[in-house]
Amino acid sequence: MALLVRPTVGLALGGGAARGLSHIGVLEAFEEYGLPVDVIAGTSMGAMVGAMYAANPRATAVRQRFLDYLQSDAFKNSRFDYLMNYPQENIGFFDRLSQLARKSVFYTLIMTRTAFIGEEASQQNFALLIDDMDLSGTRIPFCTTALDLVSAREYVFRDGPLREAVAASCAIPGLLPPVQREGHYLIDGGWINAVPVAAARSLGAEVVIGVDVYSDLDPFIPPETAVDVAARAEAVTRWNLTTRMAQAADCLLQPESGISHWADFSQFEAAVASGREEVRRQLPRLRKLMRKRLRFDGISKRFLAPGKAFANSSR
Repeated sequence: MALLVRPTVGLALGGGAARGLSHIGVLEAFEEYGLPVDVIAGTSMGAMVGAMYAANPRATAVRQRFLDYLQSDAFKNSRFDYLMNYPQENIGFFDRLSQLARKSVFYTLIMTRTAFIGEEASQQNFALLIDDMDLSGTRIPFCTTALDLVSAREYVFRDGPLREAVAASCAIPGLLPPVQREGHYLIDGGWINAVPVAAARSLGAEVVIGVDVYSDLDPFIPPETAVDVAARAEAVTRWNLTTRMAQAADCLLQPESGISHWADFSQFEAAVASGREEVRRQLPRLRKLMRKRLRFDGISKRFLAPGKAFANSSR
């Protein structure tokens, strides 16, 4: 006897800091439309949101936990507002002085230690968002990626503490402290592969839905300092790398978060809504892709694996 079986579906949630809040909306829409999520791979903010959902697959729970975090003292003490730049013509004299002072504090700190946010503060932040558990204990198979500065290669976390894996994947250079593990020196995975499609396939995904929230390069603003020039060059390089590597996904979602700066977490609802809207916009394509990959298989124990019987195609 044969049974129609759907493919194993994986999400590859990309980096993008505050813009990655769109991932929450993507997960909400997948639940709303009955789209399956069998495995998740995440990088940077995608690792954070993905880990939260893999541990507790309820988008409403992820949303509420993130909202609670954004109201916490730990988030406020992290001083992300120090990192935001505004066009000079849009601010007044005293605001400009304040901005210069903040830049001075930031540059002084990153020149005297390995990260703007210290190790203790970083651990407090991750503890509010990520459960103290092992990667093997998540309800949905999950992995994160990071850049190993020693080998200059992508490092994939498939085991070990979940918080450590997420902390490494989110370790933005200069902002959050690197993670050292077994001779590896690990930082933000977005610096080598912002949409971890290959990592999702390594977990058994037959269909990979990539979510790229870094698809739009920020508008060019004439640089004022050498640091500004270097920052723009880095942004252009990462944008090109992400664009090329994300093409390996079977379907690529690109939410328009509406967030103008990667450190601006004030537009939570707009970012989440953009994720929902992008899934709605591409829903026909997503359903067609999953129907196209249907296969017949004999009844066996394999039906207990991620490639379950297809039950949501008519929704």
